[in-house]
Amino acid sequence: MLLAALVLPLPIFSVRCIDPPVLDSMKLKGVIKRHYYPGDRIDYECYRGYFYVWPYLLSATCEPNGSWSRIEEACLRKSCPDPQVKHGKVVAPNDTIEWESEAHISCDEGYFLRGKPIIICNLIGENVSWSDTIPHCEKIYCGQPPKIKHGKHTNSYRNIFEYNELITYSCDPSNGPDEYSLVGQNKLICIEPNKWSSDPPLCKVVKCQRPFLEHGIMVSGSRDKFSYQSVVVFECLQGFNLNGSNLVFCGGNDTWEPEMPTCIKGYKPTHPTKTPLSKYPGYPNPSDEIPSLEDFEDLDAGIIALAILTAIVAVVVVCTCLYRCLFSEKKEEKDMKEKAKEVKEKEVRDVKEEEREKEEKQRKEEKEKEEKKEKERKEKEKERKEKEKEKKQKKKK
Repeated sequence: MLLAALVLPLPIFSVRCIDPPVLDSMKLKGVIKRHYYPGDRIDYECYRGYFYVWPYLLSATCEPNGSWSRIEEACLRKSCPDPQVKHGKVVAPNDTIEWESEAHISCDEGYFLRGKPIIICNLIGENVSWSDTIPHCEKIYCGQPPKIKHGKHTNSYRNIFEYNELITYSCDPSNGPDEYSLVGQNKLICIEPNKWSSDPPLCKVVKCQRPFLEHGIMVSGSRDKFSYQSVVVFECLQGFNLNGSNLVFCGGNDTWEPEMPTCIKGYKPTHPTKTPLSKYPGYPNPSDEIPSLEDFEDLDAGIIALAILTAIVAVVVVCTCLYRCLFSEKKEEKDMKEKAKEVKEKEVRDVKEEEREKEEKQRKEEKEKEEKKEKERKEKEKERKEKEKEKKQKKKK
């Protein structure tokens, strides 16, 4: 009977639960036992950097069948505050802003970023915060473009220009026999804070010497003066072959570009000489093969008539373009006036704000002076009382 009494309880404790469930966001809390029996309870707590989500359970119980009661992930990774950037966008490469994640910030067109473009969500102790101050986007403005000698630019009366705003340079009339040529880009655009699209052009007198090609002739471009962007086309005499480009331009440094060709007797180039692409807008390139003098003599009336018809069409196209340009300029002038008004209002606001700050600073300084005077007065009063006290003590003695 005694043996039976000892054996009967054994089946009750022969059932044990397997090891407690291992979870990604939680760890066991308290003392971990070697064995767990039906009725035993285990408690969990969130890992560092995680927070509890109600109503999920943080505990499980060993069931009579040796399994644990249902338990799920009850904690989530902490996230940094959502960075809001006005006039910009925030991209999280990992589609999350939890700690150890990055946020990439960029600005809309016409704005530039003030601050770091990449910030990281860091875990410090039990809290999360961004690695740097969240950057912000500021509007792009350019200062006045550079002034040029013997020239000017549009809207020269203004000091501030907005992003993508365009100004145009032009040269002044010359007092000498030769006019100034505008060398470089005549249009500049505000592209970055205080940065224009290119360096300003130059207004200068450009004169190239009359080109001479030994054993060759000038078939196009002959004139009395060769100014900036003048184009000349050469051809070699019979029995000579051209080495180099048959077309040259008068460049901004009073020299012909590219290097002058040469006519070599009996020389035949490995590859046919081709005219380079024009570097100067508005000046068309001649065809790859320059016609000889004999070809010019063979022009018939049909070709001449076709040329006249082409010229008439060109005049019509030019007139249409001029009309559209005038209409566009009026619209641009109206837009410029509106923008100038906005800029002026901004300048007035800035001046008022500066005056307010100046007055505030002045009031603060006056207050500090008053406090200093009051402090000195109290010190003198204290000193006077001490002297009176000393005098009274001396009289008593």
